[in-house]
Amino acid sequence: MPTDYKRKCVSRGMWTEENLRAAAESVRNSQMGVNEAARHFNIPCATLRRRMKTNHFSKKGLGPSSVLGEQNEEKIKLHIKKLQQNGFAPTRESVRAMAFNLAEQLKIKHTFDKVKRLAGYDWLHLFLKRHRDLSIRKAEGVSLARCQGMNRKEVKNFFELLEKTMTENGLLNKPSNIFNMDETGLQLNNKPGFVIAQKGSKNVAAITSSEKGETITIISCCNAEGIFIPPVCIFKGKNKKAEFEDNLPPGATVYMNEKSAYINTNLFFMWLKNHFLPRKPSGKVILVLDGHSTHCNSVEMLEFAEGHEIILLCLPGHTTQFLQPLDRSFFKSLKSNFNKATAHFIRTNPARKITRLVFGKLFTEAWSLSAVAGNAIAGFRATGIFPLNANAIPDYAFLSDDADLRASDPILPTAETHNVNEIIAAHNDDPNDRSSEEVNETTPLKDTPGTLLNKMHPVPSTSSGIQQARKRSKQVASILTSSNHIQKRKSMEAKKMSTAAVEKSKGDKKVRNTKIKKVDYSSSDKESFISNMDYDTDEVISEEDDNSAECVGCREEYKNTSRKDD
Repeated sequence: MPTDYKRKCVSRGMWTEENLRAAAESVRNSQMGVNEAARHFNIPCATLRRRMKTNHFSKKGLGPSSVLGEQNEEKIKLHIKKLQQNGFAPTRESVRAMAFNLAEQLKIKHTFDKVKRLAGYDWLHLFLKRHRDLSIRKAEGVSLARCQGMNRKEVKNFFELLEKTMTENGLLNKPSNIFNMDETGLQLNNKPGFVIAQKGSKNVAAITSSEKGETITIISCCNAEGIFIPPVCIFKGKNKKAEFEDNLPPGATVYMNEKSAYINTNLFFMWLKNHFLPRKPSGKVILVLDGHSTHCNSVEMLEFAEGHEIILLCLPGHTTQFLQPLDRSFFKSLKSNFNKATAHFIRTNPARKITRLVFGKLFTEAWSLSAVAGNAIAGFRATGIFPLNANAIPDYAFLSDDADLRASDPILPTAETHNVNEIIAAHNDDPNDRSSEEVNETTPLKDTPGTLLNKMHPVPSTSSGIQQARKRSKQVASILTSSNHIQKRKSMEAKKMSTAAVEKSKGDKKVRNTKIKKVDYSSSDKESFISNMDYDTDEVISEEDDNSAECVGCREEYKNTSRKDD
């Protein structure tokens, strides 16, 4: 990394551009002399004389400018921001490649590595230091499906449906009747995070309960008023033990799933009927949930919800990261507090493992810290569900839409409108600017720096669509308990049952009519088969013996067989 130079003379260059312009104006208006104005505005006299002579009053840093120059670095900065807005923020190596390629295209003299075709680490460090609005960040992965699913059209349709549903049922001012339900997973294991250790250590070990802990699903539900319903925990197994519910939060219970610890249609129906309904306030309520198959497919569950005034509102596909309140403000806090509880348990009990029997105590510690009214209210407010606000979703959530808009709108900064020669001419009056020293002015450049960056490092587009192995119906915002949706599910179930019955009858018929498959050997295959046969020369087989031979499978004599190839 480059050495940060500390100026020895602290008074040098401490004047401001405003004082310089004011001093020059005073001298021009004959209000003061040069020496008096320099003393009054605290500007070196030689500096004031030189600036008035060259008519250059903009202040820049002391010493030589950067290799690419201020204007070209601004173009790189804009291109970096454009890549970030489209979901393809460049790495440090990519930015170094941008600087090298731009310097080569603009024919600027540089000392970059021509073998690796990269700018140096020193240049990158000073570039970030000159542009404080850029920094090195840890990127968060977003799937292509989420990038395309989170679009303005789907979000707009969701909020229109939500507003219509709340208005028709009189729930605009009833936060106690608007709920959100979702599931998350917790592992019976502690996760070591950042620790303080000896500098230069080759390996910093942290004891964990096991290599990979058992997963337990947590069903959480809260309303816009900030009230949480007691959670439900799903364990994998068939037999439920009373010890599993020890030390759980008040009102919490345990469900068992024989196949896995994940929720299924029967468990969701059980939760809705035995856990949610007894705690449901009077009147109609809206239950916002994602479009998982366990929430949508059971006709019996949908009819039960409709009969008990529970409106199931399904979120659009791949939008829960911004439209689901529990995802926005609760689950991260719950997992963080649970990890703290498991880490404390391992430190105080180094010889014990984290099992189902101690899960209740650890989970209760995390739940009591996270299931507070502030987290629930903040989640509904951040998603715009309550108070109803479609503008609550930030602009950076719509990566795909904004990328298409920037590509189609010529007003937005996708290309530059200034010629490179004009940019170079604007810096010719600055003796410290080296961006135009080595440009061949006899050969005018056709492309601007911004256009060159777009050609050398183009902005990828995600609007081409997702290539899937099979086509799937797009999940949109809908009311699952509407009569149309229930009728649609009934017809789908009937069609599925009829198809299964037809397949079963075909399978039974196929089993009854199964015969020995006829093998058709070609002449070449017969000759090859005969040539490869191993004959016993000591035994003579007569035609009578051959005809009286029996098949080892059906005990039928070969001479009575109608088809010789069998």
